[in-house]
Amino acid sequence: MVIKHKGTYPQMTDITQLVHKITWSGSRTAVARKLVFQYLQDARDPNLPVHAIDNGETVYGYDEEGNEVFVGNVYSIEKDVKSSLVTVTAFDHLIVMMRSKTTRKFVNMTPEDITMAMCKELGVIPGTFEQTGVPVSFIAVRKTGYQIIMMAYTEAAKKLNADKTDDKDKVRYHPVMDGVKLNIIKKGTLIENYEANGLNNLLNSRYKESIEHMVNQILITDEEGNGQSYEKDDELIKKYSMFQDVYKTDPNKDTQTEAKAMIKKPERSATIDCLGDYRIRAPYSIMVKEVLLQPGQFWIKSDVHTFEGGTHMMKIELEFENIANEEKIADNDRLDENGNPIKKETKRKKKKEA
Repeated sequence: MVIKHKGTYPQMTDITQLVHKITWSGSRTAVARKLVFQYLQDARDPNLPVHAIDNGETVYGYDEEGNEVFVGNVYSIEKDVKSSLVTVTAFDHLIVMMRSKTTRKFVNMTPEDITMAMCKELGVIPGTFEQTGVPVSFIAVRKTGYQIIMMAYTEAAKKLNADKTDDKDKVRYHPVMDGVKLNIIKKGTLIENYEANGLNNLLNSRYKESIEHMVNQILITDEEGNGQSYEKDDELIKKYSMFQDVYKTDPNKDTQTEAKAMIKKPERSATIDCLGDYRIRAPYSIMVKEVLLQPGQFWIKSDVHTFEGGTHMMKIELEFENIANEEKIADNDRLDENGNPIKKETKRKKKKEA
């Protein structure tokens, strides 16, 4: 990776020759991508250029063909005199959405319009947003820009997926930066013309499966604790034996949805080490063909690209399902089409009135 720095002067400086090691990483959960690099600096050595980098300044990362793959600001600098190394940590501009909070009311606005509003308020340049066409209404109190965007897209996805039974057909959304522009993409989009394969680019893999925390049957009780029904996964029970938990009915929540969410399947994780490819990053998906894993499509939970000694390697943590980050709108933050709070009558209240 080629590293360039733009400080107080308008021109950009290529400091790649001074750089010792680079890690470029991201994850579905952390969202903002991070660039960490070490470069040589020693004022005692007259043959070594002195290059000063300060917090808040901009750094750029390019691939070997000159394509921009990272733009971000410096958030941390650490200097080690003995080793003559300066460690710089930068994040892309999604960090602004992750850390900046606001309070806003949204009435009959689509997630794409809400995202545009957040970009305008928080100073992030808008790119392209997946179009849902689904209006949502809610109030956000002291929420980050990221939370607000994901609240809107989570709500829209819930409506769009309501009648879809096949998980592969369900839509999920995730923000990514394209240079300085914010894009909203379909989470889990497959990276075309790439396969992690043990015969050419896959160097090592680690796989783990555990049923220690499995729950495959839920006893549903009424508000007094009397058993009423079960939510269960017969296939898991047949294969692994029955592990039961209890859900007590809450009049303010959908019983089947809540009980179903308590089912815990086997926990599976996989990590692969591959030759580097700039295209491979969370939250996209890739095809994998390896002896420990059933060949097929896997979703990137996290990626760490390492550049050192002229080599580009990457460690990829895989997910077996297309899991999306969700930010749910609390019931008391929901609004009707006129912007008024939606007051939910509880079953207990209705029963008392009857």
